[in-house]
Amino acid sequence: MDFQRLRQATCAALLFFAAAFSAFAQTARFSGQITDQQNAAIPGAQIQVVNEDSLVQVQTKTDATGSYTIPYLPAGHYRIEVKAPGFNTAVHGGISLNVGQAFLFNVQLTVGQSQSTVTVNAGSEVTQVNTENAEVGGTITGKEVS
Repeated sequence: MDFQRLRQATCAALLFFAAAFSAFAQTARFSGQITDQQNAAIPGAQIQVVNEDSLVQVQTKTDATGSYTIPYLPAGHYRIEVKAPGFNTAVHGGISLNVGQAFLFNVQLTVGQSQSTVTVNAGSEVTQVNTENAEVGGTITGKEVS
């Protein structure tokens, strides 16, 4: 009696794993790294992948190293959009994913104009922001030097 239950459990487990592995084989994935113009990682960049056939959208963010992975995507035609504060949005379309494909897609973002508004009141310290690179400048008064 115990042998028959063991055999049934083994068969059920084999069927389960066979179904799980065939599900993985039916999908594809995007992965890559998002960097700036100096090849520095951009953590927290928002990535949106849109299936151009079904219009289904999947979103994720990059980790501390600027890396991302979007698994379990059905085969099809995709558009990928990458956004990060202080950078221009990058959009790439017409990407074809095939069944079982691991598509490595690295994106280098360029510095862009900020969408936010900064209000400076009289008497406050003004800091200059350089949008071409990561340098920060400011003004030092004679009072601060002494």
